[in-house]
Amino acid sequence: MSRPKLRAGIIGLGVGKAHARGYRGSEDAELVAVCDMNAQRLNESADEWGVEARFTDYDEMFRKAKLDIVSVCLPNALHAEATIAGLKSGVHVICEKPMAVTVDEAATMVETARRAQRHLMVSYNYRYRADAQWINRVVQSGRLGKIYHAHIAWHRETGIPGWGVFGSKKLSGGGALIDLGVHILDLALWMMNFPQVLTVSAQTRSLFGPEGRKTWGRRPGRIGQDEFNVDDGGTAFMRLAGGASLAMEVTWAEHTQPKEDSFRIELQGTEGTAILHVRHYSSEDTIRLYTEIEGEAVTVIPVIRPEGAQGHEALVKDLVARIRQGLEPSTTGQQGLLGVTLLDAIYRSSEQGAEVRLG
Repeated sequence: MSRPKLRAGIIGLGVGKAHARGYRGSEDAELVAVCDMNAQRLNESADEWGVEARFTDYDEMFRKAKLDIVSVCLPNALHAEATIAGLKSGVHVICEKPMAVTVDEAATMVETARRAQRHLMVSYNYRYRADAQWINRVVQSGRLGKIYHAHIAWHRETGIPGWGVFGSKKLSGGGALIDLGVHILDLALWMMNFPQVLTVSAQTRSLFGPEGRKTWGRRPGRIGQDEFNVDDGGTAFMRLAGGASLAMEVTWAEHTQPKEDSFRIELQGTEGTAILHVRHYSSEDTIRLYTEIEGEAVTVIPVIRPEGAQGHEALVKDLVARIRQGLEPSTTGQQGLLGVTLLDAIYRSSEQGAEVRLG
């Protein structure tokens, strides 16, 4: 006899809509409850998905909906409170990135999950791109040899989000590094099997946002009036255990090719270099592999054919399946804590004007 599906809920129906596709497409879960403070958005989404249980208070949802798993898709500053409430209610939690805005909050979330014996998973959806997974398999196979350096970057020309709470340090915890940097940092560390980070040296900046310039959706030169007290760019250098290094560049705004929006992961190894370069979220022609064959330098351009769900949808379906199978989730709370710890070190290094050494 087949087991009943996991009863799933979502808190926050902005990016939560992407999580909904995962639950609704999963053979192992059923979306039974949704929660959002915006009543219109709540009812429109619930009507579309055929969900009867609708809440504007997640504590009430945890008391009444009898959930097995929930996605927390609220503004960053609210992640910890909602996640801890879910874990204490006996519910597995998928939390959007970054999992918290402080290291202490993230550590408390991990400890709460341990005590509750529930899974805490972080929504690192870029791991669920077919091209990223191909490069990860290449690295794990040893084809690149020893990875000695990673260079990662995300560049936008006019890409400061002009909506929501992205410009508020109180609600988001940071700017471009929190929004974009956490993704590429996680991708690189995941592909490198999470080497220990020894030191962080960084410089962040806020040059365009405070003047209302280069906001997404506005023409260059047009000035906005939105709150903005976070970083709109930054660079970092990290020393890794074993002699490896990582360099990172992240910008929401800069003077570069018009409308540019691209991220790049370059892994340099003793036997080859792999590059994932994604422009405008494309899934075509995103990979280069450089190596030597029979005494000659060669360029390998693989053709990756994405099949099935990608991104958030694939992540949710995978994590639900792993819970049903009794397996450890692939994006753990500990990995989320690492991301928050490194972001904190980047901001501290910039504020102090000095290298930060991690324990």
